[in-house]
Amino acid sequence: MSITPQERELVIISAAVGCGCKACIKQDMLIANQLHVADTDIADAVEVALEIRRNATNDIENFTSSSPDDTLELKLSSAVQQNQRNTALASVSAAFAANCVSSLKQQIAAAKAIGIGDKELDAVVSLSSFVKAMAASHVERLMSPNEFEDDSDTLAEYGTPFGPERCAWTEVCKAEAAARSSGNGADDLIRLAGTL
Repeated sequence: MSITPQERELVIISAAVGCGCKACIKQDMLIANQLHVADTDIADAVEVALEIRRNATNDIENFTSSSPDDTLELKLSSAVQQNQRNTALASVSAAFAANCVSSLKQQIAAAKAIGIGDKELDAVVSLSSFVKAMAASHVERLMSPNEFEDDSDTLAEYGTPFGPERCAWTEVCKAEAAARSSGNGADDLIRLAGTL
């Protein structure tokens, strides 16, 4: 099984929250809306990522002040816990983005326990790595005299690095969304599948 475009966007949102990139979060929320990702799924991914971030911080605090072998349990709402696949994907993404090795090991083990394979985990880590690089580029650009606060609120207002070059699947996602809304959905999706 591979990760769907909607799952990819949830993974990316989780990574953006995990590494603390506001510009990335804003952009990826817009893309998630274009892909018709359910608001509840987005909120759940954010909740998971925030909890992973808190755990990463607590893990460092425990490491520096007491026993580094202490592990923390995720404290997620019951609604989030019901969608194990999305929770697992978001957890791995956020743990990777937050640079928390102990949490990442836990989340990978939990993901594998519910049947998420290595290929899917590789995709999650690749997406999360991309978001971490984007977040770092925002921080690096801060040192540039041309840096400005981004108040854009639509996808069209974004330029580089959020254009079509953002990542290869962005164009596929847009084509898939267009196929669904065109009325020739099944035919367009079949043609689209042949190009992947």
